[in-house]
Amino acid sequence: MRKSTGWKLAFIFLAVTLNPMSAYAGTWKNTSAGCQYQKDDGNYARAEWITENGTSYYLNQNGIMAVNTTTPDGYLVAADGSWVTEQQSLGGYVRTPYDNRPYYYDPEWQVYIFDEDTDYAWVNDTRVLAAVRGIIPASELSEKNQVVYEEVCRFLTGFDYGASDYEKATRIYDEITLRATYNRGKYTQADDEVYSILVNGTGKCVGFARAYKLLANAVGLKCALREDYVHMWNAVYIDGQAKSIDVSSTRTDACFYLDVVELKCPFCDYRNVFGLREVCHPCPNCKAQLYNPDMN
Repeated sequence: MRKSTGWKLAFIFLAVTLNPMSAYAGTWKNTSAGCQYQKDDGNYARAEWITENGTSYYLNQNGIMAVNTTTPDGYLVAADGSWVTEQQSLGGYVRTPYDNRPYYYDPEWQVYIFDEDTDYAWVNDTRVLAAVRGIIPASELSEKNQVVYEEVCRFLTGFDYGASDYEKATRIYDEITLRATYNRGKYTQADDEVYSILVNGTGKCVGFARAYKLLANAVGLKCALREDYVHMWNAVYIDGQAKSIDVSSTRTDACFYLDVVELKCPFCDYRNVFGLREVCHPCPNCKAQLYNPDMN
């Protein structure tokens, strides 16, 4: 990321003069609840910042290091707990707690891969994600993707990174379904682009699925594309479990997709899916009567 020298000096001055962090000597300890910091006097740091080797970390009221969230005093911390020093700004480089996640560049397809399971070279918007995370300047994006980048920045500004996976997935669903409607007219190639969904407010299933994945990845969710011969949708991971969600179907809400329960049939191992209010049904494979585990 390229920025002017004057801006850097100004930021360093502000960081030094306004930095709320305090330096202590002590020891880090890993616990089942997370990392804790024990000071030399034997007390554990609580509801305060600790700075070690130039890096600052926030310990919550329970003495656990905060990760992937915004602290009570309004600062972003990354997945490793470190303070993300630049502030969010609309129309500029937006910092998120996920900026330091590993990635690699595929020179053959000229795409960035952040998750080998869900990032695909054949349909990929990770160049925009790379710009959001500061890997490349937004100026290197195509004209359309620069506009998409700005729209993603708007969505991220003020986003609650401490929300649950379920809440994040729902927020993205609501954002896209409020922005765009399915184009039931003649197909054009533009219908399959994120630009069409986030800017033009219309498109077809591929565009909707790509837009959902881009926003989901931007807020730290693992998200895949799913397709058959005629349709594309998403699988978003909620607490490690993949949940199918179709954001191009705007006649329902997110809970219709996210609140389903999966159960492997104990008789034939067939994967059964129970709907939100479905009490029971016979297994489609072996016909054994199965009951929704959430309701029994």
